[in-house]
Amino acid sequence: MISKVQTTEHPHFKAFTTFPNEKNVSKAYLSRRYHNFEEADTFTKVRAAAGAVIGTAIPLIYFAKKQNGKIKNINKLLGIKYGLKEFLAIGAGSIFGGTAAGMIGENRESRKNKLNEGVFQFMNCSVPPVLIAGLFKLGEKVKPLNNIPCKIAATIVGVGGGMFLAAELSNKINDPKDLYPDRKLTIKDALANFDDVLGALVLAKFKFIEQLGAERLLPAVTAWCGYRAGVSK
Repeated sequence: MISKVQTTEHPHFKAFTTFPNEKNVSKAYLSRRYHNFEEADTFTKVRAAAGAVIGTAIPLIYFAKKQNGKIKNINKLLGIKYGLKEFLAIGAGSIFGGTAAGMIGENRESRKNKLNEGVFQFMNCSVPPVLIAGLFKLGEKVKPLNNIPCKIAATIVGVGGGMFLAAELSNKINDPKDLYPDRKLTIKDALANFDDVLGALVLAKFKFIEQLGAERLLPAVTAWCGYRAGVSK
């Protein structure tokens, strides 16, 4: 198998090169996972992590106080009930924080790449939940669709279709004049970024997801998305 990565030999030209996967399996995964041209340095990683955590914490604390009153322990903080607005606000905060912090002190090309990755990460963690919420609303209005099998189907359609739609929207936003090759979401991309759609599964409110306490992992997952945007190069 031959994998492709982008290079930036000239700031206004992005070409593709190939390498055999036997010697570059880890590099191929790094490229697919983070879409980096080079690995971020330690200081950039620290900035991005701090920004993502702060960006996650601000809306999380707001919703925790609104829903649970005074925050006395970690259970009060992480025990919020997620609707679409809670998830989107926390996701947006983490990605904005990670991207903004990661851009500090970077050159113009690097800032542009981080901004593009921030757009991709936000679309990838917001479009699937929005689609699922819409399909569930439709199911509530149409009785034959308001059952477990249809909810499972709606979740699969929302997650799968939403990730590909997110990639297309990101391409349009990041490159409206279509000057560079589009970023395509492959099956391997989808598997590598599956943590982005945990929020979609939580919003689907399946009992087994609730029993696992998956919603308590959402702040960490969204912070991870913000970090990934902040360390992209």
